[in-house]
Amino acid sequence: MNLRLFFIFIKDLFDVLPSRSREEWEKVEQLKSDRPTVILVSGFAATARSLSVIRKRFQRDGYNVLVLAMDWHSLADGVRGLLPMALRLSTLILNIKKDQTLARSPIYLVAHSAGGLVARYYVQVLGGSHYTEGLVTLGTPHKGTWVAALGLFTHLLLKAKCLWDMTPWSGLIQQLNHTAWPQGYPLLTVQSKGDYVSYPSAGQMPEKFFEGDNGLLQKKVIPGLSHSELLLSKRAYYLLLEEVNRRLGQSLPSKPSLVTDSN
Repeated sequence: MNLRLFFIFIKDLFDVLPSRSREEWEKVEQLKSDRPTVILVSGFAATARSLSVIRKRFQRDGYNVLVLAMDWHSLADGVRGLLPMALRLSTLILNIKKDQTLARSPIYLVAHSAGGLVARYYVQVLGGSHYTEGLVTLGTPHKGTWVAALGLFTHLLLKAKCLWDMTPWSGLIQQLNHTAWPQGYPLLTVQSKGDYVSYPSAGQMPEKFFEGDNGLLQKKVIPGLSHSELLLSKRAYYLLLEEVNRRLGQSLPSKPSLVTDSN
């Protein structure tokens, strides 16, 4: 690793501290019945600014947007891990479906970092594939990342169980990768070669999930973006927007994705 890459890695470690999102970003009452809904599920390295940027981009392109973020002020998940966040996601979506004006509005999940593991737990274990149209993950360590263990020696120790859930040895990672992927449910994983928190090899789903998937499961790699930059990058945004639009039958963006296949 050269000096520039080392400083990018250090910056990512500092940026890994999550910040609290605004309470109104989770309110179902703000949703409009004539628009599809994107739920942003974030984990580490998601600042209020980066969440605000991607939220406004989706709103500009015609989507309702709800944001489910890791709460740094809560200590419960330091012991219970990512499970409480998955249960919050389930409750949020059930509240949408209980609203008669929103019940038929399609919902798409977009998740960053540990949020991708939260979304996968919801989809694979809690039956979320029946209530949502698909999932895009950004910088999610699907096979686990040893970098998460470094946080146990820092101030991030308060989120110890969440960090452990992101390591290759965690029970959560093992459970997700041994649980069948819901048949016919679309998934796009996006990684970056410049992401040293969740590097591409750590971010790939097990190959067995791709057997006979008929193109519903895809993987893409974007060059040169750090873990936190995946939320702010226009390249990453247009890629995931293209995927969400395609699955929901929306008009496609005119700008190119500027990405390469991971194969």
